[in-house]
Amino acid sequence: MQPLLIGIQKLLKKKLNINTSLVDPQTDLKRDLQLADWEMLYLLNAVESKWRVSIAQNEQEQIGNVAQLLAVLEKGAAPRREVVK
Repeated sequence: MQPLLIGIQKLLKKKLNINTSLVDPQTDLKRDLQLADWEMLYLLNAVESKWRVSIAQNEQEQIGNVAQLLAVLEKGAAPRREVVK
């Protein structure tokens, strides 16, 4: 199993208390896991924080299943810019 998938499974368990034994790349986040809109945003925020990336709004709207989320991470979402004070 690929490290990114394992990382997403761990986030789902830790942040949303979802049993991840059945989570695979084809798992639909809203239909299969029954994530509400706020839970999707919470998950995407956790993904951005963990991998220190920024997922564009148009990409967020296209993410429906775990494979699509993995694809965004694998293609290298924009690195997060640090604010220098």
